[in-house]
Amino acid sequence: MNRGFTLIEVLVSLVILSLITVISSSILQSSLDIERTVSQRLHSARALNFSSIIVKRDIRQAINVPLRDNYGNFLNGVMIGSDIDNKILFNTRIKSISNETSPIKRIEYILEEGTFKRKQFYSANPYNIDEYFDTELISDVSRMNIEFLHERQWHPKWPINSNTEKKIPTLIRFEFEKNGKEYTWIIEPNIDYVF
Repeated sequence: MNRGFTLIEVLVSLVILSLITVISSSILQSSLDIERTVSQRLHSARALNFSSIIVKRDIRQAINVPLRDNYGNFLNGVMIGSDIDNKILFNTRIKSISNETSPIKRIEYILEEGTFKRKQFYSANPYNIDEYFDTELISDVSRMNIEFLHERQWHPKWPINSNTEKKIPTLIRFEFEKNGKEYTWIIEPNIDYVF
């Protein structure tokens, strides 16, 4: 006696197979979405970590010498920063490949159009202030505050007055918001505070 599958058995097996396929594809899609989200967060965390390392390195290697403008005139400070302008300017020591150039370079950190940038000039006292190369450190920044600690009080600009023009702040705080999340970096310059 040759016995095959009945139509009902074939239909039931097709329904079961399609349910298994739908459930499996749903699980696969959700795991791919989770992997993509985790990968994006990991990339963002790495970028923020890398940016914080660069900022900390520059500030910890800051040189406590007066800044000059492009005409060689002294500016009022060894470090100049403002929360209103969202920028900070100072000289720092950067390792150079060549021993023929000075390792001291001017660095400016600035928030421009939602992007936190690092501008490195070719010398400590650049003749042309438009000659630099910049690096975009953090994009999509919706808000940033830069503050300077002096005598246990935070200030929105540096130098505060003529007495602090030849000083480096005790701490520098960067607070910013990116994609709805708030971040705070507090950096100690790690050098003598008076020129």
